[in-house]
Amino acid sequence: MKQFLKMIVLFLLLFFLVDKLFHWKIQALSNRELDKRLEWILEGKMNKAILIFGSSRAQHNLYSDAIQDSLKMPTFNLGYRGCTIDFQLFILKAVLKHNKKPEIIFLTIDDDREFLPEKTLQFRYDKLYNLVKYQEITNELIARKELSPFAVALYSARLGWEQFLKPNPITKYENWTATGTVLLDFKATDFDEKRMQNKKYNIKLELPERLTAFKEFQKICKAESIKLYVFIPPNFKIQNKEFENRLKSLIIDNKIELYSKKTSFFNNPQYFFDASHLNKKGAILYTNEIIKNVKAEL
Repeated sequence: MKQFLKMIVLFLLLFFLVDKLFHWKIQALSNRELDKRLEWILEGKMNKAILIFGSSRAQHNLYSDAIQDSLKMPTFNLGYRGCTIDFQLFILKAVLKHNKKPEIIFLTIDDDREFLPEKTLQFRYDKLYNLVKYQEITNELIARKELSPFAVALYSARLGWEQFLKPNPITKYENWTATGTVLLDFKATDFDEKRMQNKKYNIKLELPERLTAFKEFQKICKAESIKLYVFIPPNFKIQNKEFENRLKSLIIDNKIELYSKKTSFFNNPQYFFDASHLNKKGAILYTNEIIKNVKAEL
C-alpha cells in the first residue's frame, strides 16, 4: 500500500512539474496576437477620455483620429469585427477594472441584426485564447465553458491545438490608425450597388442575453456617470424604422443620446465599402457629422 501511495505521489509530482513547462508557452502566447488592444486594457494602458465600442461598424465607420483631433480629447477605437454586444460589455468591464473611466463612450449598433441570431456576430473568444496568462481571461473562458475548470490551476489545460499553429498573417483589416480605427480605402468585390430593402423586424427572434447585455452596458455607463452616445451608422439600404423604434424603447435613460440620422449623402454607393460598411471617404464624412453634433452638445 505504501509503495502504491508513493507511486501516486511521484506521478502527481511529475505531472505538475511537466505542467509547469507549459508556463513558457502561456507567457509567449500574447506575442501571437497582432491586435494588442485587449492586452493594453488589461495592463492599464487604455486611459482615454473617449472610447468607441461596437463591431466592425465601429472599427471602420468611426474615425477616432479625427474625433480626438477635433474634440481635443484622447480617443481610442475598441470596435471588434464581428463581435456581439455581450463581448463589448466584457470589454467595458475590463476597461473600468484596469483603467481610468472614460468621460464619453460611443456605442455603434448593428442595425436590425444587433439582437437577433446572426452568424457573423460572435463573442470573440479568439481574442482571449492568446491572453490566458491573465487569470481573469482564463476565468472568463472557464465561465463560458470554453476551457476546462482544471485551467484554474493547470497551464496545460489553458492550451488548445490552435495555439500551436502559426499565427494568422497580417491582412488589410489590421491596418490600424494611431487611435485604433481601420479605414477601408477599397471596395468589396461582392458589393451590389443596388440598395437593399429591409425585412420586417421580428421582436420574437431577439436573443434575451443580448438584450440583457445592452441594458447592463447602459446601466454601467449611468452608474459611472459616463456620457453614452448610441449610433446606428449608415448602411446601403432603406433605414429600418421598426428596428429604430425598438431600439428607442430599449434606451433606459433620456440622457443617453441615440443618433440615427442619415443624410442624403449616404444614398450614394461611392461612400461604401459594402452594403454594411462605409469606405474611408464615407467614414470621414460620417465622423464629421458626429463631431459636429457632439461639439454642439459639449
